[in-house]
Amino acid sequence: MVVLVLLAAAGWFGRRVYKKATERHLVAKASWYLGKHDARNAMFCLQRALVVNPASVRAGEKMADVLEAAGVPAALSWRIRTAQLEPKVAEHRFAWAETALKMHDSRSAADALSGVDEESKAGAVYQKLMGALAWSAGRNAEAEQHYNEAFRLEPGNRVIMLNLATIHLSSTNEAIARAARLSLEKMATNAELRLPILHELVKEAVLRKSLPRAVAFSEQITRDPGATFGDRVGHLALLRQAGDAQFTSYLQGLKRDATNGPCAFALGRWMVLSEGPTNALRWLQGLPPAVQTNQPVPLLIADCQIALRDWQGLLAMLSRQDWGEADYYRFALESLAQRSLGQRPAATSAWQKARRLSKQRLDRLARLAQLTAGWQWAEETTQVLQEITEYFPREKWAADQLMARFYANGDTAKIADLLGKLYTAHPADAAIKNNLANVLLLRKSDLEKACRLTKEAYQTATNNPFFASIYAYSLVLQKKPQEALEVLSNVNTNSIQLPSIAAYYGVVQAYSGHKEAAKEPLARAAAARLLPEEKEMIQQAQSNL
Repeated sequence: MVVLVLLAAAGWFGRRVYKKATERHLVAKASWYLGKHDARNAMFCLQRALVVNPASVRAGEKMADVLEAAGVPAALSWRIRTAQLEPKVAEHRFAWAETALKMHDSRSAADALSGVDEESKAGAVYQKLMGALAWSAGRNAEAEQHYNEAFRLEPGNRVIMLNLATIHLSSTNEAIARAARLSLEKMATNAELRLPILHELVKEAVLRKSLPRAVAFSEQITRDPGATFGDRVGHLALLRQAGDAQFTSYLQGLKRDATNGPCAFALGRWMVLSEGPTNALRWLQGLPPAVQTNQPVPLLIADCQIALRDWQGLLAMLSRQDWGEADYYRFALESLAQRSLGQRPAATSAWQKARRLSKQRLDRLARLAQLTAGWQWAEETTQVLQEITEYFPREKWAADQLMARFYANGDTAKIADLLGKLYTAHPADAAIKNNLANVLLLRKSDLEKACRLTKEAYQTATNNPFFASIYAYSLVLQKKPQEALEVLSNVNTNSIQLPSIAAYYGVVQAYSGHKEAAKEPLARAAAARLLPEEKEMIQQAQSNL
């Protein structure tokens, strides 16, 4: 018996050691292939590593690196996956945000940064990413502030200098823009910064309608050893825009070189945007079967079929393929096709399969939330967001989206339930305290707790008009109108223009005997879209005027 137990234990632990060693070997081999610019074999090694250990953080990181280099949006899912596997590692969320910005998904970048801990927010990396996020949204002044703070934390950092020069490059002041241009051209001698600087110079030249100059910079990029297939596709786009005679031959060369999934995807995506889904789909379906079925090409074929509303063709393709890690997405697309054809039972069945494969997987749930919101599937989006908030309470973006949906529907009971869960997960968050106190006061539920929470929130920031207005309302309910007026005396008059603040300001004034001061804010609030309980509160206050 003892011998058998020892043999079983040795087999168990030996198997675990073997799996770990195999995983490390495959990830190391993938890194070696990446160093040789062999993305195909690198992907093969990483896929094997993930079969050995589906929760491998290192394999997930490398997979994201490979897909990101090829410009494949699925890289974002792998970034989210690693952030889920190691939720306390801020670097994963930073990588998630950086990839999202490269994929032009500002919302996902904001989602990633919203979950960063306070200590990491004080660092230069966070400031750089916040600067990049502001820059992508066209908030140049805000971006410059973040980059200046990052430069203060990391003086001499050439990448931050590049970021600041890029902002100045877009200045309407020609002298500032010219100085930034010269600075960038001078910095381009740095091998590490050469490619990103050339990319910025291309953008600036296009913005100034200097297409020959943009093409010249782009040619320098394509000749660089570090250039990717995506860079060549970018050069193709410039040739077309400039009406260059080399465009047709260059396009044919790219089509010949698109011999693997990532390259075919990059070129096919450009064709969709420039030539439309019909031409792109025709080219994609003419590729060798091994390339057509190699991810991420099936994703692009599906996008074309959706754009063309070819639901039967989409179903035919989906039924013939196994997308492995992306099978949850395949079932979601099947549900879309069946629903579009009026096949509700089949659509529901496919959606349930997509949900099951996404259970407790943040990367998949985030993608489903994005998809269903785009398809305007309100019920399904709510389901997915509720699952994210239940299993991943630190993902505040999901709670914010869910809250917005409940507010739009006027569902105060669901708002209260959600805020209760958020308060349990984040008991020190002043905004959550204030919002929970607000709905408890409106519903006349657990008033003692509500009054305590709103006071605690107010004491953290007495100049916050939202905190002050709710706290003042709680004081009125406690028969302390004079104290309520003192709290409101510090509220900025501009804040009272907001209906959500005007409602409580007007109610406090009305119940404190200041009827004239209450009329205008109450009328403004009554015309706005607020919660049913808030509407009732306003009507009662107006009846006393």
